[in-house]
This record gives sequence, C-alpha cells and structure tokens, in this order.
Amino acid sequence: MTQIKICGLMRPADVVMVNQALPNAIGMVFAPGRRRRITMATARQLAQQLDSRIRRVGVFTTNQLSEILALVQQHIIQVAQLHAAADDPRIAYLMAAHVLMIQAMTPANAVKCQADYLLLDNTCPGSGQVLDWERLQSQRPTRPFILAGGLTPINVTTAINKLQPAMIDVSSGVETAGNKDHNKINLMVQRAHQTGVSAPLLTENRRN
Repeated sequence: MTQIKICGLMRPADVVMVNQALPNAIGMVFAPGRRRRITMATARQLAQQLDSRIRRVGVFTTNQLSEILALVQQHIIQVAQLHAAADDPRIAYLMAAHVLMIQAMTPANAVKCQADYLLLDNTCPGSGQVLDWERLQSQRPTRPFILAGGLTPINVTTAINKLQPAMIDVSSGVETAGNKDHNKINLMVQRAHQTGVSAPLLTENRRN
C-alpha cells in the first residue's frame, strides 16, 4: 500500500470527493500566484468538513512565517509543505517550532533536504510534467520519499513499481477541465493503495 495525497483542494465539493475516496492526506495551496491558492477562511471551512482520518497539508512558497504558523496554530493544517531553496531559514525555524515539515525539491537536490519528509517534484510544481523516472530509479533516495510530478491514474502503478515511493502526491492528474474529478480521485486512491509497500508518513501530530 502506497500512501497518497490529493493536492489543490479548493471547493466544498472537493472535500466531498476525498471524504468518499479516503486518501491519506490532502493539500491546500497558499502559495502566492498559484491558480489553486485559497484563503485562510476557505481553508478553515474545508478543514472543518474534512474526514478526521485525512491529514491536512498546507503548501507554501514565499509565504511569511507568521501565515504558516497561524494556519498550524489554528489547526487548519497539520503539516507544512515548503517549495523553497534547500537552505531556506524558514525550514529550521518551523521545525524548531515543532511543525511537521515536507520539503519539496528536485531530485538533483534531494540530499540537501532538511525537513521531516522529502517530496520529489520537477522545477514547475503543479504543471503536470512527469519526472525522469529512469534517471530517478538509478538515483533513488535512501530515505522514504513522496513522489509528485505528472502522476495520473494511467501511470501511477508503473511509477510506484519503478520507484517505490512511500507516498504519491497528485493534483492536476485527478482533474478534468481544471476541477477535481470524482472518478479520477477514486481510481487514483484505489491504485495507490493496491500497489507498493506500506511506509507510513505524516502520522505524528507534532514532532517531539
């Protein structure tokens, strides 16, 4: 069983879909300039409607520390996912504040990951561009990792069998015409959960 995160929830209808499919986690985007960006008020509403078994991840880029901490402290998100430089000082600060952290990186920089969890993605997150799986297969990280980048219900089983990620992360791959698609989400969750070896991630409330 490979865990799965459905990223980019924006609407109450999206929550209904994931509550039925039961992925392991969902992502809500707060990064400036992203199409799927939502406000704190919308995120609070979605979080309140979400099944408690599903972990809530906030996705950030240049956001201020105060915004990230407020979302954690108000229990809107449980994990912070940061797309930033490997040496970004916010990572150490948030980890010192006992915030569970995912650091999104390209495979070439994976060894520099400072966070609790490593997410491998391409240089344009959310673009639907597939990583070079053959190259990544020969440079697979030794630590458990989350795989993103162009995953769809069609290619997800192949990706998991090739790379054995602990979790996969998908957004555009479960959308139709820019909105989350119920059938694609169900199929993606089923195929992830039926493939790979279980390596639980995102299980703690806070790091000790």
